[in-house]
Amino acid sequence: MTSFNKKELLSGLHDRIELIRNNLQPFLRLPDEHLLKNPTAGKWSIAEIFEHLNIIHGGLLQSIGKVMRKAPINSRESFSSGWIGDKLYRLMMPRPDGTVFKMKTPRRFQAGPAPLHPRKVLDTFMNQLDEFDHVLELCLYVDLQKMKLPFVFPRGLKLRLGDGLRFIVAHCERHLLQARLVLEQLPANE
Repeated sequence: MTSFNKKELLSGLHDRIELIRNNLQPFLRLPDEHLLKNPTAGKWSIAEIFEHLNIIHGGLLQSIGKVMRKAPINSRESFSSGWIGDKLYRLMMPRPDGTVFKMKTPRRFQAGPAPLHPRKVLDTFMNQLDEFDHVLELCLYVDLQKMKLPFVFPRGLKLRLGDGLRFIVAHCERHLLQARLVLEQLPANE
């Protein structure tokens, strides 16, 4: 279990979201065909990676909204991560050497068979980052420990709100790294 000062935790998460937003720039300049190109058979394209983030984070942001509407004002200044939330966070975070713990993504969280519109996918992701920033501001006034967030995977699991926030940022960082690796595999002259 990890303990945090709530303001420092939320500020740190906000800073990491800003870094994610800044690291999106190379993807925003790519033509659609590069965003849709799979690096190898069975591997996700950049658009599929961001669509996966949109699916997961769309559900989590919706759950956070429901929890926040019911949350009483609370000035508790600390947050202690639960053991499950802390473990999920550590599994999700890229390691210092850039590797990640391998996980199989359930089909319901993968980009569907319908053709993706890369610009729309990236716009949705950026809008979700803006929404998440707003959530972080509101979280200053609620208890991150007592508010429980229904988690999308596995079903039935509930995380402390603070753990859910940490998970979202780690999940973004993990898949941003994945998207960068796909970008590096694209031919330079294409």
